[in-house]
Amino acid sequence: MTKSLKLILSALLLLSAVPSEAQPLSTSIKFATWDGAALLAKAEQSLKALPAKEADALRALLTSTGPSRYDDRAGAWFKSFRKDDLKPVADYAEASLRAMAEAGDAAAMWHLHFVLTQRIATGDEGFQWLDKAAKQGYPRAVFDVTKQQLKDQPEKLRAAMEGFSQQENDAGLQALYWFAYGHDKGQDGLPKDAAKAADYRSRAKALGDKLHAADKAK
Repeated sequence: MTKSLKLILSALLLLSAVPSEAQPLSTSIKFATWDGAALLAKAEQSLKALPAKEADALRALLTSTGPSRYDDRAGAWFKSFRKDDLKPVADYAEASLRAMAEAGDAAAMWHLHFVLTQRIATGDEGFQWLDKAAKQGYPRAVFDVTKQQLKDQPEKLRAAMEGFSQQENDAGLQALYWFAYGHDKGQDGLPKDAAKAADYRSRAKALGDKLHAADKAK
């Protein structure tokens, strides 16, 4: 991790305890119009070689505009980046995320980080975008940075995870799954306890359903 991540750790830990409704709503930023028409045209050309159903599915991911647009772009990239004939699809998906991230959209920053860290050559840049998203208070980025920074400090890590688990956002969801897995395996200083693991998984599912419903309602 970069030196800058270490410097902001204390601030991030404080932020993790702030209720989700009090955190910055980074995803509401209105980003400047990005003209990706040329890249999209190339992507469309490559889609013509696919069966209609598969092409339609990828096209929908590339052009979605709702709350799932970040996951959709990342999904399109993941489905295409290993296939030479679909490289234009991956290029458009990555460029679209980058345009949103460069305009200040923290959710796009986190998803661009995910895409870039799948390759060694772009990994360092990916973690820089994670750093930027965390500085904006994007919950999942704060969670990821904190988890990495405290991986060798189990007591502080558990305390941070407890704080995250009280939040009704993606950081809270990840923390609940962290506790479920820890109790299931008996790791990270958590006792092996099937009942607690099941309870945390149940809470995670309920929160996941709630967050999904909230996204659909937007």
